[in-house]
Amino acid sequence: MSKIQLQDFVKYGRLFEIYGSLLSEDRQKIMTSYFEYNMTLVEIAEERNVTRQAVLDAIDKSCEKLDKFENALHVNETKQNLVLNLQEIKTLADKNSQREISEKVDIILRKL
Repeated sequence: MSKIQLQDFVKYGRLFEIYGSLLSEDRQKIMTSYFEYNMTLVEIAEERNVTRQAVLDAIDKSCEKLDKFENALHVNETKQNLVLNLQEIKTLADKNSQREISEKVDIILRKL
């Protein structure tokens, strides 16, 4: 992966929020520094007394693990789908469409 693009940064930030506790403590600290504190690779490397490459490798491997967790568990995907469905229900509620709201809720419940 080597350079994380903006869309990947957002994606892995979300996945880290969900699955971060499944990573080793060392990887959690590196990922927190990178994704939550927005530290550069050099800053993290200096703080941890390791090379920039070691930090980059840890982030890359952690992102690969986060992808594996999501591919197996689909928590983020499910959450995003739920948010979309709730937004649709809110739109229907704003229109005062009782029947459509009921139908949409039934669809969501069947998926669960």
